[in-house]
Amino acid sequence: MKNSTVSLAAGAFLALAGSAAPADVTLPKGTSIEVRIVTPFDSDTAVKGGTFQAAILRPLYAGGRLVIPKDAVVMGEFKHVRSPRNGAKSAAIAIKFETLDAGGKLHDIEGVLTSFQADERKKIIEQEAKLTTGRKLDVVLIGSGTEPNRKASMLVGTSGENREDLADEWAISGLGPASVAVTRGTVLAMRLDKTLTITVGAGAPAAGDRNILVAADDVRRAQQALKARGAYAGEASGVLDETTRRAIASFQIDRGQPATGDLDDVTARELAAPKP
Repeated sequence: MKNSTVSLAAGAFLALAGSAAPADVTLPKGTSIEVRIVTPFDSDTAVKGGTFQAAILRPLYAGGRLVIPKDAVVMGEFKHVRSPRNGAKSAAIAIKFETLDAGGKLHDIEGVLTSFQADERKKIIEQEAKLTTGRKLDVVLIGSGTEPNRKASMLVGTSGENREDLADEWAISGLGPASVAVTRGTVLAMRLDKTLTITVGAGAPAAGDRNILVAADDVRRAQQALKARGAYAGEASGVLDETTRRAIASFQIDRGQPATGDLDDVTARELAAPKP
């Protein structure tokens, strides 16, 4: 009997230990995250294959659980550089975010440049709707923002599978400046082009932190609310696909919110509110 009691106690302990273990959260494809540039770069010195460092601008929570802490290190690579050095009339830099160090664990990521700015996001939405087979949405850096606003100038368009067409077309156009300069502290946004699973950390969202909702029930409610507003024509599938993201981003633009395309808690609350 004593041995049975010990076994039961041990089993209960293991069950509790298992329930207390850190859980994983999967960020869906399309999740957008802001970063600040740590390593400044420019088109005069950057070379294809070179790297730069960035850091997560604000903590990212998913369903109230910390997924990516502030200042987590992101490493990026220059995928294409056009400047007068290689015959370009207008400079352009195409970048990709390659790794994320979150909670001491290094993750391979596929992060491409995007924007939370309403005017640029509108262009992204428009171009996404026009994509054809063999073409991808592309965003490249094409100039220098001013030091106070820490914003980089971007060009939105389409490229082939290698994502170099847009930069090459811009380079020969002569329509923009002959150099690109991104200073330390410049804020950029990256969009995850594949899912990312991360072990959650300790902490709760504070004012100003991003908290996104990725659970199927939350997404389904958002789709139903968007459909009721005539902003979404798809099924309430609970899947945060590109069509749903475009509908969310358009709603955010209309409401003057950052156009992330993610279902954050602010957007979810506004969708749940009665239509004005």
